[in-house]
Amino acid sequence: MRSDWFETNGQSALGNEQAAILNHYAAHDVLVPSDLTPWMRSNHAGETGAVFIYKAASLAFWSKAIRQMALEHGVTERHHLLVMSHLISTTEQSKLIPLWKLMGFGLGLFSSLFGYSFFCRTIQAVETFVEQHYNHQINYLISTAQSDSLLQLLLRCCEEEAHHKLDAESHLSHQCRGFWVGAWVKAVSRGSSVAVEAAKKI
Repeated sequence: MRSDWFETNGQSALGNEQAAILNHYAAHDVLVPSDLTPWMRSNHAGETGAVFIYKAASLAFWSKAIRQMALEHGVTERHHLLVMSHLISTTEQSKLIPLWKLMGFGLGLFSSLFGYSFFCRTIQAVETFVEQHYNHQINYLISTAQSDSLLQLLLRCCEEEAHHKLDAESHLSHQCRGFWVGAWVKAVSRGSSVAVEAAKKI
């Protein structure tokens, strides 16, 4: 058969899959208020970083458990990234996307090097921050009575990020504690906060 048949049908299948994901999150007709654009920019940047955290972790040939978590969580993060890409135009996305990819990949790879429990502690820290990040937007939308469609979408994304956090917590070992681990968790949280503020502006 002709190669263009495969190309056309392959693109069609991809388009159908993306449409199904957007339908799943009811993202097609979401209204994004203009004052939420910086938040959407930071959401897109954050989901980009998350995708690359799990891309790096999927390379951890030394740990089947890390690769399995990366596979399971990574699917959801790719869906979130697709949704956020749909909600904010390319021109409004962060100009620092290459940096967020690099930082996400580095975080995923570095934390994987220290074993499954340390990786889980890192994911717990990241997802705790992400849950708080989404909740700030959710509370704002509730208080201002803006865009119920966006509110419902963010609630769904937040719930799934919280599930990732709880999944990581359920696999933590008692040994993965102490001063240095605590300092690492604070550094991850602080770094995430700085990245969000930068993504809102750039």
